[in-house]
Amino acid sequence: TIDEEGQARTPQKKVEIAERLIDDLTGTWGIHESDILIDTLTFTICTGQEESRGDGIATIEAIRELKRRHPDVQTTLGLSNISFGLNPAARILLNSVFLDECVKAGLDSAIVHASKILPIARFDEEQVTTALDLIYDRRREGYDPLQRLMALFEGATAKSLKAGKAEELAALPLEERLKRRIIDGEKNGLEADLDAALETRPALDIVNDTLLDGMKVVGELFGSGQMQLPFVLQSAEVMKTAVAYLEPHMEKSDADGKGTIVLATVRGDVHDIGKNLVDIILSNNGYNVVNLGIKQPVSAILEAAQEHRADVIGMSGLLVKSTVIMKENLEELNQRGLAASYPVILGGAALTRAYVEQDLHELYEGEVRYARDAFEGLRLMDALIGVKR
Repeated sequence: TIDEEGQARTPQKKVEIAERLIDDLTGTWGIHESDILIDTLTFTICTGQEESRGDGIATIEAIRELKRRHPDVQTTLGLSNISFGLNPAARILLNSVFLDECVKAGLDSAIVHASKILPIARFDEEQVTTALDLIYDRRREGYDPLQRLMALFEGATAKSLKAGKAEELAALPLEERLKRRIIDGEKNGLEADLDAALETRPALDIVNDTLLDGMKVVGELFGSGQMQLPFVLQSAEVMKTAVAYLEPHMEKSDADGKGTIVLATVRGDVHDIGKNLVDIILSNNGYNVVNLGIKQPVSAILEAAQEHRADVIGMSGLLVKSTVIMKENLEELNQRGLAASYPVILGGAALTRAYVEQDLHELYEGEVRYARDAFEGLRLMDALIGVKR
């Protein structure tokens, strides 16, 4: 949001410039609003200068108002400008808290190095509160959040911040430490802790009673917006590593599974991060998962479902076109008389709950459900298998 006068600093000016751009792109060039990406820009709020104190609020309010007026327009933000001037450890905190506030206001994407943010849940309450006070300029007599934030991180570095977390982890009791490894996505020392746990507990108990508790917390943090997707995937990878390490210690009867699902990214779509996360979550919760991979035609999906005697079919896709393919796949199931045999769970960025639960529900002759994320997919599997059994 820059015009002839320079970078806008108030929410009103930011939105005004954005709308000039939107009007020109849509009116003159015929570009759809959904194809427009607006960066509302931010400045550092860490100089101590009076005129910069409200820059964080201005950016958040501009994002919120722009999304209210133009919900289809995509918003982005060069995030780390907000913390320029602080030491590296304090910057990680402020970047993370500011990103969380911007996402709540409607931010769609951010330009940020993944090593420069952490999930909000990894900071203590005073740190988060101080960062929020700085962002929203909540000063009072005897208290300046900028000065307090600098004091909290005096002498700290990004490396020492991580080292401090490692020391905290090492001090925890074994069971809590394993759970925390899942939540924090921390692999270092994982195998040694698993070996220690195996001395007193069966492998399956470790998975069900400790590791899955950690993934449950991850799901809650993700659902509440306190953990971003890259960190969820990091936690899921640690969970996968832990389960693979414990698997040789499990009795074969433990792997019978609660039910079977065939998962596939639909024809023409190569995106599978979300699907693979679903695989990990369901597998680690006792389900047999047949993951077919990407670009799967409906014939391959149905063949696998019949071969593996699947209880449920799961289809995913990121592209808008994939929503059409999913509809065609459901029609194919109807035509083959298989709808009653296979409840279907659908997920992916281009889908909406309304489209699945209204339009596709009306079309499909069996059960079709929408999963917003992997954890909702798990809840749906539990419900669908419960009904079938």
